[in-house]
Amino acid sequence: MRASNGVGGYMGERFLSPSETARRLGVGVRTLRLYERRGLVRPRRTQAGWRVYGPSEIERLHRVLTLKSLGLSLARIAQLLEGRVADLPALLALQEDVLSQRIGDLQRARRSVQAARTKVSRDGRLSLEDLIDLVRETTMTTIDEARLQASAHQVLREAIDPALPGLYRGKVRDNYDLPDGRRILVASDRLSAFDRVLCCVPFKGQVLNGVARWAFEQTADLCPNHVLDYPDPNIVVGRRLDILPVEIVVRGYLAGTTSTSILTMYRAGRREMYGQRLPDGLADHQALETPIITPTSKAADGGHDEPLTPGDILARGLLSEDEWRRVSETALALFARGQALAAEHDLILADTKYEFGVDSEGTIRLADEIHTPDSSRYWRADTYTQRLAAGEPPDSFDKDVIRSWVAARCDPYKDDVPEIPPELIWKTALTYVEAHERITGRRFEPPAPAPPVQVRVLAALGDFHGR
Repeated sequence: MRASNGVGGYMGERFLSPSETARRLGVGVRTLRLYERRGLVRPRRTQAGWRVYGPSEIERLHRVLTLKSLGLSLARIAQLLEGRVADLPALLALQEDVLSQRIGDLQRARRSVQAARTKVSRDGRLSLEDLIDLVRETTMTTIDEARLQASAHQVLREAIDPALPGLYRGKVRDNYDLPDGRRILVASDRLSAFDRVLCCVPFKGQVLNGVARWAFEQTADLCPNHVLDYPDPNIVVGRRLDILPVEIVVRGYLAGTTSTSILTMYRAGRREMYGQRLPDGLADHQALETPIITPTSKAADGGHDEPLTPGDILARGLLSEDEWRRVSETALALFARGQALAAEHDLILADTKYEFGVDSEGTIRLADEIHTPDSSRYWRADTYTQRLAAGEPPDSFDKDVIRSWVAARCDPYKDDVPEIPPELIWKTALTYVEAHERITGRRFEPPAPAPPVQVRVLAALGDFHGR
């Protein structure tokens, strides 16, 4: 048996080296190596120990690539290759989603190229900045999935350090209050909706921390925030704030799936909500005449957020009249900035929530996160009008993928949540990564395959021992 320059023969069979196999099938060598490590493909070995692929191994690899094109996780592909029964309706629905997304990406890329050709015809040139923008717009949604797959096991479920004081565990963050007035917030990969944790999504915590960091930088002129430092991709160190007991939600569209969303209330026949009156005849996901604030109470873990009106807030003494005025005006200004930034990247910021707190000097500051896929609802702008006309929900860039799946199968406030398919979780991870790149315009760098992300985060937390 030999595999010189990738091609050899043995007893009439032809064999290819891994690099030649990868080239001929249009995959990366790293991707092929990943499939080998997961046991999806098993190359033969020459007497000298070289890995080679024969006809049967290449046929199996073809099957893996075909199943991968359906958007399946590697774990689910392994199950199918072992002969386990597939949920065909779910697989076909996933394939339809994949195709819809690819069609949208190609349509956006084509429009960008057409606009560039028009500019060249009109001006006779294309500036370097225009060329860079064109490349970015036509490649931004092309995610190197193999690069991400290599780190898919890097899931941060928790970051508990017994040596640090003041531990408080939220639904998605593990927090520590230091004696000097600083607060450490660790963004885990837990995904929360319906007042509970549903699952863990690879890269989610890092995506949220990265998007929030970018958004805080873009809005620092409108409102001071709590941020002091970022010692790790999943960690932010901020000022400890006394959080105001009202969560400020700004909505520009009739949307939502939770019990406190204006779409849920509107469908139930309500027109008066949050001290606002909406007109009859609005369609699902339609833009409101002007953005509105829909405040809610901040429930303790396990409780439900409750809708509030401005009158409720003042009557209960949750905020003073001056505090309510300031946070309302600031929230609307932040939302306008967020919508403008989203529009630059062909996105719609439909709604978002803000948390405010007061520091030791009495300054109101933005807390938590801002304009992330978890705290906000993003839609793709280029398909919005078409989907609205067809009565279809907009293409989203948020956790609505999983939230909608769960809501369609149970009452998530009362029932046990069914097991979420791993391919849906992986699809959500890719959505988070794409959201990071589309929202910020910056390439997402996943954690290295080793060491474990929890070890890295705990090492960063260790730097605060005794401080």
